[in-house]
Amino acid sequence: MQNEGNIAKHNRIKELCKENDVSMAQLADYLGVSASTLSAWASGRRPPFDSMIWKTIADAFDERVDYVMGLDRIDPEHY
Repeated sequence: MQNEGNIAKHNRIKELCKENDVSMAQLADYLGVSASTLSAWASGRRPPFDSMIWKTIADAFDERVDYVMGLDRIDPEHY
């Protein structure tokens, strides 16, 4: 069973930025955080303190929160 720290390392922030041609700096600006903070979230070094950040990121990419967080590794189109 994975612990929360391991799950956070498998989030899809970088992947979604790349797929949607959005830079990490652009997403950081949109979220109102520094690029280094977003980088820490995306790498799984530090999860967002505010759980609503996950929803904001998910909404920005029109995805589910669990998908963005990497809680399920199945592409939503295959459900």
